[in-house]
Amino acid sequence: MMGGRIRDEAIREVRERANLLEVVSDTVALRRRGRSAVGLCPFHAEKTPSFTVSEERGFFHCFGCGEHGDVFTFVMKIDGLAFPEAVRRVADRFGVALPEEAAPGQRPGDPLAAANAVAATFFRCALAEAIGSGARAYLAERSVSVASIERFGLGYAPGSGDALVRHLRAERVRIEDGLAAGLIVRRERPDGTTALLDRFRDRLVFPILDPTGRRTIAFGGRVLPGRQIAKDPPPKYLNSPESPLFHKGQTLYGLSQARDAIRRSGRVAVVEGYMDTIALAEAGIGEVVAPLGTALTADQLRLLQKRFTDNVIACFDGDVAGRRAAARSFPVFLEAGLWGRGVFLPAGDDPDTFVRREGGAAFAALLAGAVPLVEAYLEDLAGPQRDAVGRTVEAARAVARILKRVRNPLEFEVLVTLAAQRLGVDERLLRTEGAPEVGPAPATAPVSPDPRRSEEELLVALMLADPAVTSRVRREDILEGFETPALRRAAETLVAGAGADATVVVQELPRELRDHVVDRLLGEVEEGNRERALADCIAKIRDRRSRRLRGRLREELRAAESRGDEAAAEAAKRRLADLLHADHTQKADR
Repeated sequence: MMGGRIRDEAIREVRERANLLEVVSDTVALRRRGRSAVGLCPFHAEKTPSFTVSEERGFFHCFGCGEHGDVFTFVMKIDGLAFPEAVRRVADRFGVALPEEAAPGQRPGDPLAAANAVAATFFRCALAEAIGSGARAYLAERSVSVASIERFGLGYAPGSGDALVRHLRAERVRIEDGLAAGLIVRRERPDGTTALLDRFRDRLVFPILDPTGRRTIAFGGRVLPGRQIAKDPPPKYLNSPESPLFHKGQTLYGLSQARDAIRRSGRVAVVEGYMDTIALAEAGIGEVVAPLGTALTADQLRLLQKRFTDNVIACFDGDVAGRRAAARSFPVFLEAGLWGRGVFLPAGDDPDTFVRREGGAAFAALLAGAVPLVEAYLEDLAGPQRDAVGRTVEAARAVARILKRVRNPLEFEVLVTLAAQRLGVDERLLRTEGAPEVGPAPATAPVSPDPRRSEEELLVALMLADPAVTSRVRREDILEGFETPALRRAAETLVAGAGADATVVVQELPRELRDHVVDRLLGEVEEGNRERALADCIAKIRDRRSRRLRGRLREELRAAESRGDEAAAEAAKRRLADLLHADHTQKADR
């Protein structure tokens, strides 16, 4: 539930104190380009960066999908928050005190996240108490330290059946929120009535956090060894169901804990499970994450690529099944715009057992020697009988299907060459069969084809950048000269209110105009040139307005003369003369 309204002056203070570049960098891997920073857009799939952040101007803009906004907009879109909660989150991050406006008993933030937060605390406490002794013994057997237990927030779900249900009620969490978050389930009794039970019972619990680490969005639970019932054993691992907070195919375990290590190392290792992730972190390999009980998805890979790094290394068993898994993963990597690399562990090992036996340095050496997944893919396609004609034809067709999805010309060339060599087929055939389907070019902000509109775009951009320009436009009284309705509305909004929100003004522009205005706003117009650019825009817009007026007056004059109306003709001549004199005076003053 949300608190009351936040005062406008408090919102302005938070916006001024916030560092947009820092906030966006939690999600997007950015690199400097002039006075701005660019990266892959987190709101749509792309391979060529079109997402721009202007720290100086305080906004982000994507020339690919048109998303635009300030620091609050970004947090709202990334974390799925309402505006007041986004303001509170940014304020908390940058140490800006906001009045506590929530009524007694209310929880700030999303109610499902609040329910999960209560559950996470409950599970942690249960692990530390006598009831969690068995789970603690299992963790000690797996060499999981107290520090890692705290870092990953591990807990224990009691096996009594409704312990969490009773705790949620005691904490005044709505049962509907517990059900929606997947913490509790309804079960029908033999008499036809229903009971509320905990989803996780007698399990070691792994909280699953969002990439920022600020919200618990789901849980994973592992049955403890020796607790499974032989007749009808429960699943070894159990995850929360899909919810508005949690989408399994788009989430990676351990990502919030791994963020800093990923950025330091420039790589990320993907392992299979929770315990693998924790074991490697214990051994000093912090740049590690895991999917949640399913095969790695393209969405999960895009999450890593867009926000952190494109150096993704997947871990596989070293046996035949592991090689096959590596081969199957290559098309998924390619779908996400990555080639990917892989490491292959000794038969019978997983990352947990390997690192506990060989140590962190040995695993780090495996990561350093990771091989391109395309190698495993082509090896699997070729098979043991490389001269088998039928297999070679099918393999070539499979490569051609993959090639059609490759947009990067260099990647296309490399894959064609490698595949032709490994499969023993003609490169020309692969090029022909695998020619990429023609798609739209990477979106950028093209130069406005209409020079008149271009000047209006630049003037609006200058107004957005500098309130003094808005005052100048108000004094010059040139809004009537705007010929593009949307740009005129934007200029009128800025002139009418000194406190107009620039982000809102830009967002209300049609998509194409928005891209053009932002492109002008990002343009590095030096202070010394700004006055000249402003004067030129004003002069050209005024000249066009004057030409339109002169044209209308000449038409009125011709019409009056044709119908013999001497009085109307004389009036038109006087207005035309006055206009010509005013134009001459203004040009002389320039």
